[in-house]
Amino acid sequence: MLERRRLARRPTPRLPFDAPLSEARASTLVAELAVAPGGHVVDLGCGWAELLLRVVEAHPGTTGTGIDIDQDALNRGVREASFRGLHERVELIAGDATQFEDRADVVICVGAAEQLGRASRALHLVAEILEPGGVALYGDRTWNAPAGAAARAGLGELPVLDGMLALARAAGFRVTSYDVSTPAEWTAYADAWRAALAEASVRDRELEADIEAHVSSHGGAVGYVWLVLSKHLA
Repeated sequence: MLERRRLARRPTPRLPFDAPLSEARASTLVAELAVAPGGHVVDLGCGWAELLLRVVEAHPGTTGTGIDIDQDALNRGVREASFRGLHERVELIAGDATQFEDRADVVICVGAAEQLGRASRALHLVAEILEPGGVALYGDRTWNAPAGAAARAGLGELPVLDGMLALARAAGFRVTSYDVSTPAEWTAYADAWRAALAEASVRDRELEADIEAHVSSHGGAVGYVWLVLSKHLA
């Protein structure tokens, strides 16, 4: 979600996810993304693929593919897959997720809407890849209230929560469950980025300024929604 290339080259235990996501919520979401042995999981805009690795790890006999344009983040994911003994079950690909052709029983798309062409297009891409009867996890920013022109100019055209739910349904999904990141999750996310930057051997003041500007806009105007979606059987 943030510009992550400089940090993705090195392990950042304080920042397991590039999203305001607690360990408790991550465990709940992984449990909801049940996939039978022999099933396949795809992560669009996977970054370092932490959620993908956790889903595959939690469901023996499954395989996973992640795709992202950020090679440094993918390299980190490959190292993690090898460390966890998942390297034969998980493939991470550098490429344009909008051109990706695959089919999956579970699709993850978290923090990738800008890469995929905003929420509506991202949700339709997820629907194209997901098998009928499959389950998807979609995570994205929303406005907590209708935003003015200045806010939209700074952060783009984000939907409000009800608008995001409508976009998911318009893409052909049933919304199984949804929730929003808590202030505590936002605080932990911001603190993890600051700590990772403080531990870096070389100061990157431009990135520091970008992160401060980004996290300071949240908790009030901007929220983050987690949708678990199911695709109707044909």
